[in-house]
Amino acid sequence: MNLEKLRVAIVGVTLVFFVIVASGCSMDADEEQAPSPMTSDKVSTDWALLGNSADMQHHSGLSQINTETVSGLGLAWAIDLPTRDGLVGNPLIRNGRIFQSGSQSQVFANDLETGELLWTYEPLADRPPSSFLETWLRSLNRGLALYEDLVIVGTSDCRLVAIDQETGIEKWQVETCDGEQNHMITGAPRIGGGKVFIGNSCADMGLNRGHVDAVDAKTGQHLWRFYTVPGDPDEPQDSELYEMALKTWGDGWYEKTRGCGSVWDAMVYDSELDQLIIGTGAPAPSDPTKRGNDAGDELFTSAVVALDAQTGAYRWHFTQVPGNAWNYEPAVGLMMATLPLDGVEKRVVLSVPKNGFVYLLDAKTGKFISGRNYVPVNWAKGLDETGRPIFDPAARYWEAAEGEPTTILPSNAGAHDWTALAFDPQKNVLFIPAMTTPERRELTATGEYSYDYRQAEDGDPEWQAFGELVAWDPVSQSTVWRHRNALPYNGGVLHTAGGLVFQGTAEGYLNAYDAASGEQLGSFTAGGAIRGAPSTVVADGRQYIIVPAGAPSTSAASAGLTDYSSTVESRSRPRLLAFVLGGDAPAPAWAAQLTFPKPPVDRYPSEVASMGEAIYELAGCVACHGYGGQSIGGAAADLRMRLPVNLEYFKAVLGGLLAPRMPKVELDDASSEALYAYLVNTAWNAHEGDKAN
Repeated sequence: MNLEKLRVAIVGVTLVFFVIVASGCSMDADEEQAPSPMTSDKVSTDWALLGNSADMQHHSGLSQINTETVSGLGLAWAIDLPTRDGLVGNPLIRNGRIFQSGSQSQVFANDLETGELLWTYEPLADRPPSSFLETWLRSLNRGLALYEDLVIVGTSDCRLVAIDQETGIEKWQVETCDGEQNHMITGAPRIGGGKVFIGNSCADMGLNRGHVDAVDAKTGQHLWRFYTVPGDPDEPQDSELYEMALKTWGDGWYEKTRGCGSVWDAMVYDSELDQLIIGTGAPAPSDPTKRGNDAGDELFTSAVVALDAQTGAYRWHFTQVPGNAWNYEPAVGLMMATLPLDGVEKRVVLSVPKNGFVYLLDAKTGKFISGRNYVPVNWAKGLDETGRPIFDPAARYWEAAEGEPTTILPSNAGAHDWTALAFDPQKNVLFIPAMTTPERRELTATGEYSYDYRQAEDGDPEWQAFGELVAWDPVSQSTVWRHRNALPYNGGVLHTAGGLVFQGTAEGYLNAYDAASGEQLGSFTAGGAIRGAPSTVVADGRQYIIVPAGAPSTSAASAGLTDYSSTVESRSRPRLLAFVLGGDAPAPAWAAQLTFPKPPVDRYPSEVASMGEAIYELAGCVACHGYGGQSIGGAAADLRMRLPVNLEYFKAVLGGLLAPRMPKVELDDASSEALYAYLVNTAWNAHEGDKAN
């Protein structure tokens, strides 16, 4: 068997998964911030917008739970939800109901005070996935939108669907991308000026053009579309804007790629200037040698872009990483704020992308104000006066010789990914769920790159992976305080007027910190890894903290970070939890200790299994099943526990009903047996570890 030929044949499939990690000027009533602190009886507040405001600050004016009272916080209720993967979207709350998205684009409505599940909407129930890529991406949905009496969800198969908040009955739907062209929706819709804004993932191999769409929130009527990259250079461009953008893509780019530039998460509606601010993904593919020759900024990828919310017309852009080769995307971490700069209150865009820097941009012009790295980075030595990166040649992995690895910090998973930021608008402090996950890239004999994310396997401190909660002053661009977590991939952040910052952890706890000092004031058992951000409201005089939990998405498994994304004990069923002062419900149970049955066949020789391990990783099996077969999100079976009974049955599985959901890779008999051997020996290792314990 020739592994190098196999590597060439399937590298395109593999890279998708290792890189994805994937209006009116006045605010509507649905777009107003939550009221000021409330402690009186019979008062009800809502968390009706993602981030609790159009500015996406994840701040609440509530203060009943504060630095003095938080020690009395306890669990009011917890309820498991009928979905396969972890809950990662910010819970939305209105009129005593919690609205939460789950995997498979599901929507759940729960009673705020009891947790009772009121209804479930399943838009994909009669729509089986058409591809391995769609199967994988269905495991994650980042949230919902509320408008008047509607709940709006983006489905993985490219639809926006509006359903009735009271009944869960569908009201309208509209297609906003093309699933046949490898587009998918994984992000949360945004609301502004009576419109719904939605982006999509266009995959990371550059198979098509990224775009963002606007539809009428009441009717679902499509209003406008903005493309993030130019079209076919042999055809007339949509406008002079794309004629200009075309010149930045280099020679021969369209024959190699369609550009992509996904708007897969970051969007924020600026109500003051009636504009939509978007963050665009990197150009694709990641390897710059496989895009246009002598390319420039490759507009409008890797950029923060402002659009007229009424028409979708371009206003300005700021490119963060020209010639992006590391998947450092501003497609995450956008927020609006008003800051005191040079003695003047100034409206700014705060951008905290994957690349490890915090950027301040003028909201009206897009002009760079300031920027600084909040974690160690080695791809850039800093930013120049215009905000352009000063690249470090040591991180140019594509110029390294074959067999010479390049260490890159942060990894393409980012120093910050899509998890929610929070902001204290009184003290102007930004709270960042940060992570350090160094990456090692190495050119192979095939001309492609291997990616090593499994840090610290040899005890090398350079390869340690960890998380941090970073309190950051964006005015002075300096650290206020830091709190280190054992693992990366922790939850989003909530700040309250009670002087608290809440964050869930990969170990399965909801932690409360003093926002001023960073002192941890409380830790409350969630019984499951947390990636979503908490929300908070008051009902009947009690302030609730609502947090989603459960095993994280298999995106961590596909990056080889299974053991860094959660603990075994925290890989529980997805659940919602509600905390209140004086809550006395019993803490939810941790996941039961896994037991591994005796495999149905004997061990294989180690050399055969070792070859199978290489096939398992290269063929993309790892994207759903995780390293060592230990699926962490439920999107696919834990192969240590559900091993096919023999080789022939294993071959039948690969070529049977599940084949459309798996990578389209043709394996000869020797390759199939080697892959099976790896799984068999892995299952034996797990079983014998059980016996030893």
